Amino acid sequence: MSGLLWDDVKQWFDPVENGNAPDVIVADTTLVHWHLLLDLIRSSGWLCQYERGDRETAVPEFAADLFSADNREQMTPLTVWPDADLEWIIRSWAVEEILSDVNLHQIQCQERLDPFCRLLRTVGDALRKDVFVHCEGDNTYPPMMTYDAAADRVTFLAGPW
Repeated sequence: MSGLLWDDVKQWFDPVENGNAPDVIVADTTLVHWHLLLDLIRSSGWLCQYERGDRETAVPEFAADLFSADNREQMTPLTVWPDADLEWIIRSWAVEEILSDVNLHQIQCQERLDPFCRLLRTVGDALRKDVFVHCEGDNTYPPMMTYDAAADRVTFLAGPW
């Protein structure tokens, strides 16, 4: 269990009111963090999909491959399922920030919130970094929730709707 209660956060997880795909961000990253992320994905056994051009390929071995000239032109996301019903889409737009999102339609009860919080904790632990969740496309405001790596805790920050 995540420690967060669905009844306390459900209004913020409404896909109609809050956007369908909140941004999950790890800031101030380097290629080392991207490499740790790829290692986590490969070692976890999570189902994933990555395409180069029009063909599916394995998760890149080296983080730099995500930022190659070929990949930059195609902007190929890495899609991961850390839980059977939780799709996590990672976009390699900039080395300095791991930007990803999830589908709020898949997080609509306590039983779905817990795997999402587990994902935040797992990523934060692997990278030794805080993980922030912002409303879809709105990173100018403070995050609605975070995994605080120092405290080893997922915290809901947004308060009542």
